[in-house]
Amino acid sequence: MNQSIQDGLNDLFDQIIPISGDFNKKTYADSFKNAYEKYKSLFTEIAQECENSEDRQEEIEEIAAVLPDRMREVLDQESSKRKKENVLMKYNLGMVTYVIPMFRYGRMDACEEIVDCMIERWNDHDLELKISKSEFEQIQGGFKSRLCYITTAVCASLGKPDDCYELNLMRRYRDEYLVNQKGGEEIVAEYYDIAPTIVNRINRMENSEDVYADIWSRYLHPCVSMIESDNLEACRKIYTDMVYSLRRKYLFS
Repeated sequence: MNQSIQDGLNDLFDQIIPISGDFNKKTYADSFKNAYEKYKSLFTEIAQECENSEDRQEEIEEIAAVLPDRMREVLDQESSKRKKENVLMKYNLGMVTYVIPMFRYGRMDACEEIVDCMIERWNDHDLELKISKSEFEQIQGGFKSRLCYITTAVCASLGKPDDCYELNLMRRYRDEYLVNQKGGEEIVAEYYDIAPTIVNRINRMENSEDVYADIWSRYLHPCVSMIESDNLEACRKIYTDMVYSLRRKYLFS
């Protein structure tokens, strides 16, 4: 790996958290494309370096190790598992919303192989927070299909997978009941407009895990219980209170 690639990847790592600050519905597409244009030449150089290398696989593995190794250095500076997870969550957001999609955006075979290797190495730790493949079109489409950003972030902080019982229950409640009620479509639209920004701001907090635990106990767990007991309107009140409370606290404070 030549020095310019090493320097470019180091710069990219240093920008993981700053660029993820623009992750919200209104700005994501433009901020992603601006970031990609900044690093486009780096990805092209990486692909060419791999193709011209005498040992292509060795080159791919060496390049794929740069960001995970930098991440490990950051984690090694933290004294507790909780602090490590708080830091990792912030970097994970930038990785899956910007870095991995940027590697894949140019549809270059070498970069795709690097992503596979990089993810495996990135996830090689004893923490529960893992990342997986993502792409720009998938994420941008998620804003349109309205992913459960806050609920997903809360469940992830509790070690629950994306297809866990609680998330699926909340999704069904949203799609089968809430959007069909008077004012329901509006509150759901409000939620999916502000949720990515709220999640991003919580992830930057030292006590983000405590914040998510509070959201779970104050709003989401009661919502799950209400849905299970078929008290759907009561769940709607809690859900609405959550949206407006989090908006006041994290967007206007």
